[in-house]
Amino acid sequence: MSTQENLIRPNAQQSHFKALLALCTLFLVNQTRWIWHSLYFQNHTLAEIVISLGLMLVLIITSIALLRLVLGQVISYKVTNVGIALMFILVVMRYLQQIELIPAQTTILHKTLLLASALTAGLLTLKISLDIWKRLHLAIIAGGLVFIFFPVLLAKILAPTVYWPSPSDQAPTEEAPMVPAQNTIVLLLDELSASAAEPVVDQLKEAGLHVTTSNIDPAGKNTINVIPAIWTRSNFDHSTPCGPTQLCSASHVLDFAMVQASTENIDIIAFFHRYCSIQGLRSCSFTPLPTKSAGTELACSFPGINRLDFLGCGDKTAIRALFISLNDNMQNKLLEAPFWEKGGILFAHLLVPHPLMGVPSKSLNDEYTDNIANGAQVVKLVAQKSKLVFGKNFRIIVFSDHPLRPEMWCAKENYTEIDCMTDAAKISTQVPLIIASPTVEKKNRNTIQNNQDVFDLLFR
Repeated sequence: MSTQENLIRPNAQQSHFKALLALCTLFLVNQTRWIWHSLYFQNHTLAEIVISLGLMLVLIITSIALLRLVLGQVISYKVTNVGIALMFILVVMRYLQQIELIPAQTTILHKTLLLASALTAGLLTLKISLDIWKRLHLAIIAGGLVFIFFPVLLAKILAPTVYWPSPSDQAPTEEAPMVPAQNTIVLLLDELSASAAEPVVDQLKEAGLHVTTSNIDPAGKNTINVIPAIWTRSNFDHSTPCGPTQLCSASHVLDFAMVQASTENIDIIAFFHRYCSIQGLRSCSFTPLPTKSAGTELACSFPGINRLDFLGCGDKTAIRALFISLNDNMQNKLLEAPFWEKGGILFAHLLVPHPLMGVPSKSLNDEYTDNIANGAQVVKLVAQKSKLVFGKNFRIIVFSDHPLRPEMWCAKENYTEIDCMTDAAKISTQVPLIIASPTVEKKNRNTIQNNQDVFDLLFR
């Protein structure tokens, strides 16, 4: 019996429906990372994500329905299966990027291999029998649903309660001892190299504070690795969002909604991570990073489509102004926190001297120098206000998550047309740890070797 005769049988419509359902499931699997990233980083609301995904699914279903109407059931069924094969290749590529087996910025070789794999997979679909396709459709639907929902359910189950801050000589899952009374400001200056921290130290000294400095190792390469490592003191080298408030790396899970503040007098000013999901904080201010609409982001995630000019996928002209505004907003929130009236602990994760996104007007070296100066100025304002409000009863701790990453920034098209990093003095494998106070410390508190243990200082 021929393929066409098989498709004319009464169950042909059911087979076509399963193929379409398998294609839609793979589409959702391909967007799983985008869904959790959007929710975790608070780029989009759940409603915006659902609407955008729904419209894309309607577009897929409508396109297959029109194809079936124009070319017939046999052709549209084959095209659907080819689409399944291509979508599967895209899913595999995204997963390999996620586990860093291939770089996020794909080279011409990677793109060539991807295209060859896609063409080969598309041709092979024409050789697969109908009975095998039926089993494949069911496997894709079942496996896809498990891939989408099982990790987040598992993360929710496995995530332990974490007490923060807690000293490093005990597990963060153990209830922390009472945090000593203090007025301490902890400033995390994002992407500050140890070798580039001198302007920050100078501003603290200019404010009349006694300063001690040391160089310490970062707990990871990027912010998404370092912050969960600090909170759990576990390795998060392959950290990725796996839920609205969860980060996963191998068997490790950090759910910020399962983090319990060890004292009630903590204020947080931050961006990027889900700090404000921590339970028991006195106050928390979160500033999301600027981004495109959910629909535009979703459309731009597909190879080829992202090159359509009318979508503006590569338009970064306005992004830089938004990042400058974000910085200003965070600095204002920093100087308006309840801490300044009530004391306690103020933790701020600031977006300086992190290179700005968008279209640069300067080389990376010049821009980084300016950003360090801006960060140092913020530290000076904090020092001056601390002296005004608390007199001699305060301490400022400045550190960073990771040093400048010239290998990453110089690979981005943002800086390829301008001279990239040339000042070796700003490149380091370590980050600074700076402790400043109005009086000379009677004992050396600075014995930290890794930024994973920075919050030990709150217990000393």
